[in-house]
Amino acid sequence: MLSVLPVVLSAALFVPSASVSKEALLTSPHRHVRTTDRFMRQMIAEGLDRSPTFHALIARLEATDVIVYIEPVSKLPGSLAGRLVLLPYGGTQRYLRVQIALGRPPAEVIGLIGHELRHALEIAEARDVHDDKTLVALYKRIGDRSSDALHRYDTSAARWAGRRVQHEVA
Repeated sequence: MLSVLPVVLSAALFVPSASVSKEALLTSPHRHVRTTDRFMRQMIAEGLDRSPTFHALIARLEATDVIVYIEPVSKLPGSLAGRLVLLPYGGTQRYLRVQIALGRPPAEVIGLIGHELRHALEIAEARDVHDDKTLVALYKRIGDRSSDALHRYDTSAARWAGRRVQHEVA
């Protein structure tokens, strides 16, 4: 969860790049979306197969300086089903951790991953985001703050991407 003002999304964002194969997105040692979890790997593979939007989000992340690690968790705070955390700056790369709460149907899990990948792309496009302070500043500018938490944001673009991905895989 994060947040952004309503954004007109380019149709080009959701057309998979023909030059980036599913196999490369899943197995390249230099890939930008990663997991060590078998179930999450299966969800990513299924998302790539069944959702052009999901494929496009991952393909777009491949051209950035952001590395995204996706991990399942048994529980997240409050009512969160997924969240993204910025890790300390690592030189030429920025590292993000996406956590997805277990116990949901596969289509919903893939939709949640798509939602969080959209946030990752928002951060990737904001080259000045490299710590918590600049992350919060970005989402104060582009997002909507949740009324139930100090630094919990979401964006209309991420909500739209998550719903679209879930619809495409359902």
